[in-house]
Amino acid sequence: MIEGRGVRVLLWTSVGLAALSSGAGAQDNQTEQGAQSSATNLEAIVVTGSRAPQQISDTAKTIYVVDSKKIEFEARSGKSLQQILADTVPSFDPASAGARTSYGQNLRGRTALILIDGVSMNSARSLSRQFDSIDPFNIERVEVLSGATSIYGGNATGGIINVITKKGKDAEPGFHVVATGGMGSGFGGGKDLDRNVGAAVTYNGEAWDARFSVSGNKTGAFYGGGGTLLIPDITQTSTAFNQSLDLMGSLGFQIDDNRRLELSGQYFDSKQESEYGLYYGQFFAALANPSLFETRSGYKSDFNPETKRSMFNGTYTDDDFLGQQLLLQGAFRNERLKFNPFPSSSSFTGSYFAGSSQDTDYYSVKAALVAEPMDSLKITYGIDADRDSFTSRQNVFDLLTAAQTGGMDFRTIGVTGLYPAIDVSTVAGFAEASYEATDRLTLSGGLRYQFVNTEVSDFVGAAQQVAILQGRASSAAAIPGGEVNYDAMLVNAGATYELGPDQQVYGNFSQGFELPDPAKYYGVGSYVLSGGGFNLVDSVNVGSSALQAIKTNSMEVGYRFDDSKYNLQAAAFYSFSDKSIQLDRSTLAVDVVNRERRVYGIEGSAGRKFDNGFNAGVLGQWVQTEVEGINGWENDTIGTASVSKLGGYVGWSNDALTLRFSGQHVFSLTDADNFNIDGYTLFDLLGSYTFENTKTTLNFGVQNVFDTQYTTVWGSRAKALYGALADESVFDYKGRGRTFAISLTKTF
Repeated sequence: MIEGRGVRVLLWTSVGLAALSSGAGAQDNQTEQGAQSSATNLEAIVVTGSRAPQQISDTAKTIYVVDSKKIEFEARSGKSLQQILADTVPSFDPASAGARTSYGQNLRGRTALILIDGVSMNSARSLSRQFDSIDPFNIERVEVLSGATSIYGGNATGGIINVITKKGKDAEPGFHVVATGGMGSGFGGGKDLDRNVGAAVTYNGEAWDARFSVSGNKTGAFYGGGGTLLIPDITQTSTAFNQSLDLMGSLGFQIDDNRRLELSGQYFDSKQESEYGLYYGQFFAALANPSLFETRSGYKSDFNPETKRSMFNGTYTDDDFLGQQLLLQGAFRNERLKFNPFPSSSSFTGSYFAGSSQDTDYYSVKAALVAEPMDSLKITYGIDADRDSFTSRQNVFDLLTAAQTGGMDFRTIGVTGLYPAIDVSTVAGFAEASYEATDRLTLSGGLRYQFVNTEVSDFVGAAQQVAILQGRASSAAAIPGGEVNYDAMLVNAGATYELGPDQQVYGNFSQGFELPDPAKYYGVGSYVLSGGGFNLVDSVNVGSSALQAIKTNSMEVGYRFDDSKYNLQAAAFYSFSDKSIQLDRSTLAVDVVNRERRVYGIEGSAGRKFDNGFNAGVLGQWVQTEVEGINGWENDTIGTASVSKLGGYVGWSNDALTLRFSGQHVFSLTDADNFNIDGYTLFDLLGSYTFENTKTTLNFGVQNVFDTQYTTVWGSRAKALYGALADESVFDYKGRGRTFAISLTKTF
């Protein structure tokens, strides 16, 4: 099963540096109660662009900030974090409503690095569940950097999405309590009901601050346009019949005027327990006769999809350490993922069903110094070190029971290995400088050297382990493991020129670095059964075929303008690499091939505030992803290629009421193999009313106002990725139809 491209991530937290800047809350004025898209706001302080606090106007990169008011307005009206960012950030691909996965959802056509308070959500196997990790109730803001950035290291070839959580230091002085609750439904049936709740206690004192919260949601059945119950996603799973719990806490101590210590932790659990499943026909007759596939009630399994994470993060900052700013950070993330029972087969095992589970332990230690040797020069430099340990297995189910029930009853008969164990260790050093050459011109540049060691365990082939479990063999030779080292020197350079107090032009060159998913590459072997044992004939292993690293070069030129009434930001970009990742649709294994890949396009957003309370705006991206073919450049596979989009909104607000009507068109895309992403257009109506005297806000929304029937982007990708395994109709995942939501939020 494909769980997403795993790419090694190397980053250093920006959250601690945010605490160094008294302007970190400047984003609060970017929007009015969510009535408009996130503005450029040239005076906003961000940390994502250079790993040190700076105004957007000084940054030679395209950056968007989505603040808490915008997020709350959208989330309390029924939208997920993926949808909010896709509707707000031009360079971020459209979201697939109801999908748990973000596979193929890129920034500027390439992989995005997702952070939560400086802790990476990507791993040796990213698994594309980075957004199934936090409730929007706990988000203070999101900073999005479009395009590759060398200063963050691996997996940032498309850009950075930095989720910054709410802390006690961001609140008003004293104790505060906020509680929210809501529900949503498309009225498709008795099971079509979503519910969400959240509560937080915040304290902000002279020396101490804290925030503790609990939030979660429970969803029901999902129906498509026209009222048809949606097909269950047996690949990456959906969020139908799902319940989540998000526990978060932070504690800060201001030691003195210069020094601060902050500790935070999170427990997140999102799991699906659906009573509906995909019916394969008795004895899997639907595999030969696809018309027998259908969604049925009565599904039961002792193994269900789940995302479970625990994270701990500690930062120490000192504004005056040997005349410099110091940041120390240590973090730990433990992650346990489960997927849906999925059909597999081999010549040794025959057909069988198995459900994969994959565990990751991630440790990181970071240190950075920010020096200003002169008023016009700022230098940020430091070291990063982290370790990522990955293991996996699969639950194998009773085939007779599954066959007799048509895949409606899965009972585990044993557990076997799925991929080799993989440990990735990284040490990196970086330096970034920003120089104000004149009153109008700011130059920036930096470099990063990183060393990566990847250890792969010995591994008996997954199919051979299943055959032994089935009693078809008694032993099997192991595919040899080993270790391989990589290193890379990444550079970036940029310039920003101020045309006036409200506008700049900028240009930037930066390099990114990524490694393909090692678990989808290593541990694959050819075996021969002899005398009850499997003899290894050939294999893909570290010693004979080490994975190749892929370096990406990225360039952009852009313009931004914001005078509080009008805002405009636009950029043209081009990135290229001399290698590409190729997927075998039959085995779902990956390989790195010497095929050049390029992504180019234009992104932009514009908004206008009117004196009578109205506001309006547009945003979009035209993007082209191509690989070098026999006859020249051709469209890359829709499995990972980005699609173009165009959206807009019109809104109105006064002191109490906010209304916004928005729409987004996703353009069609056809790849060189004639697989298609079919375009579609969706409209949403969102609103809120604030009762100022009682500090209560009523939010409401209608998603997919015209009840459009469409296949999500992920549904189109899934048909291309998995279509060789079963009829494409099984993977034709539709989006939700018209859905109503209402919620109430009270502050004490």
